Amino acid sequence: MYNKNLNVLLLNDLCSYGKASITVNIPVLSHFGIKVSPLVSVILSNHTAFDSFCAFDLTNELEKIVDELKRKNPKFDAFYVGWISSGKQPSIVIDIIKHFNINTILVDPILGDNGKLYPSMSNEHVNSMKDIIKYANIVTPNITELAVLLDKDPSKSYTEKEVEEMAKQLSTLGPKTVIVTSVSKEDKVGCLCYDNNEFITSYYPKIDISIPGTGDAFGSSLLGYILHGHSIKDALEKATKFIYKSVELSVKENDDRVYGISIEKRLHLL
Repeated sequence: MYNKNLNVLLLNDLCSYGKASITVNIPVLSHFGIKVSPLVSVILSNHTAFDSFCAFDLTNELEKIVDELKRKNPKFDAFYVGWISSGKQPSIVIDIIKHFNINTILVDPILGDNGKLYPSMSNEHVNSMKDIIKYANIVTPNITELAVLLDKDPSKSYTEKEVEEMAKQLSTLGPKTVIVTSVSKEDKVGCLCYDNNEFITSYYPKIDISIPGTGDAFGSSLLGYILHGHSIKDALEKATKFIYKSVELSVKENDDRVYGISIEKRLHLL
């Protein structure tokens, strides 16, 4: 089905237990026949939806790995940026983009959800993410992250029209395509996209649960479709449908919602 020879550089955190981040990104991208070269920003005992976790910052190791990659000088078709630590990691990300001359940069600005920053995030993370998205073609913030990146109140509820204006405003920082996830409209939820002065939406009936890893699955499937030649509109519709159907099946099959999305069982939905 997919016969392009594609290679994606992926930067995200790695959870030993629970399905999120790299353990979701790789299966989805691999399903598209894409070779994935992972870089680990932080390693965690488990993802943060559990009641406790421990984490280890790999900035020093990341620097050495990137230096070695530069010696090999591989060609990457896209760079997927997920969870980054503060300190030197943002500058490492920007250096990667410049050195490898990667054309497609997708940034999932992982900062917070449900109206507030994640406990491990700070204003330093927010400011670093503002610098990084200047280099992105595509950014995929949720409503909370969109508000934070624009210095607006993340706890406020925004109308669809307000989200449109905010997405357009975020695009002035650099990214051509802004896809806002977790947008609610009446009894539906989905995505609102600003691309080439056009607004595109993709909504499905709201399923009122939260499953870790769905954002990673969305971003990875979106990128997979785009790299295989789908338009932003088609990729958005397909990726949104994939997440909706995956969550729907997770409810039906009574999956462990704290553990995270059962991605291996959902790949047939792509």
